[in-house]
Parts: sequence; structure tokens; C-alpha cells
Amino acid sequence: MGDDFIQQFQLERKNENKILKKTFFFHLWIIFGFAYYLITNELLGLYLGFGFLIITIPQIFLHIQYKMIDRDKTIIVNHSKKTIKILKKGIIEKEFQFSDINKLIRSKGQKNEDNMTYALPTFLYNYTEIILKNGERICYTDFIAKNIGLKNIETVERISLLNYIG
Repeated sequence: MGDDFIQQFQLERKNENKILKKTFFFHLWIIFGFAYYLITNELLGLYLGFGFLIITIPQIFLHIQYKMIDRDKTIIVNHSKKTIKILKKGIIEKEFQFSDINKLIRSKGQKNEDNMTYALPTFLYNYTEIILKNGERICYTDFIAKNIGLKNIETVERISLLNYIG
């Protein structure tokens, strides 16, 4: 057991904050727009405020959904024994072998997820599904990790404007 290579992943506040920092200017424009309207009474402020608010509302829903999915979830990957354990509140919810995995589906907002120069807030929300051979799906979001280190497993990338987990 001492020689096993084990990685443990769980909800990380720094991953969550990284997304919120990247969307800071969208939120700032909402505040600026409404403040501008209150000060000058010009419709431009309302258009700015509501325009950026409409862009960020889906982000709020995604953020809440992702946090709910990953809350109290721990993924333990034992690369030596080629097993994965999914724990919820410290209790084993699922345990399986690497060989039980059919494929991984990576859902992301844009092709190059590291280059977010022209990204809308929803583009920053990505998740991965582990599809088992028996058809079961196990999801984890980037709040836990982008990659849990599974190699030599078929990975399919899916690009979507809104990565709602259904």
C-alpha cells in the first residue's frame, strides 16, 4: 500500500474563485451601468446594466449547479491498482476499475479552454463525465479538477455555449 500512487480530488475554493475572478469585469459593468443610470438618469446605463446582467444570469445558475454537484464529493484515483472511488460525505458512493470505463466526455465552452480572451462567463464552466461500460454516468466539474489523470482512455470533447449538466 505504501507504494501506491493515489490522488485525491475534491471541491477547491481556488478553482471556484479563478472563474469568478475572470468574470469580475462583467459584474463590474452591471454595477457601473445601474450606477450610471441612477446618477445621470440616461437609458444607456440601464442598457449596460441589463445587458451585462442578462449575460451573467446563466453563469449564476451554472455556478450554483456545479457547486451542488461537487459539494461533499471526493474522487480518489489509485493509479497503481487502477481503481477510482467516488465518496459523498466520506461514504463510498461508487467504486470501479479503470477497465470499467467506456469513455470520458469533456464538455467545455470553447475549443481552447486555456485561452479565455473572448470568453463569455458561461464559457468558463466545464465538466467531465465518466461513462462506464454499464451506461452509468459520473460527473465532476472543474471545481474539483480539469483532469484526474486518466490516461489511455478514449476522451471525447464536446463544445457547448451553456454547459448545463442534465
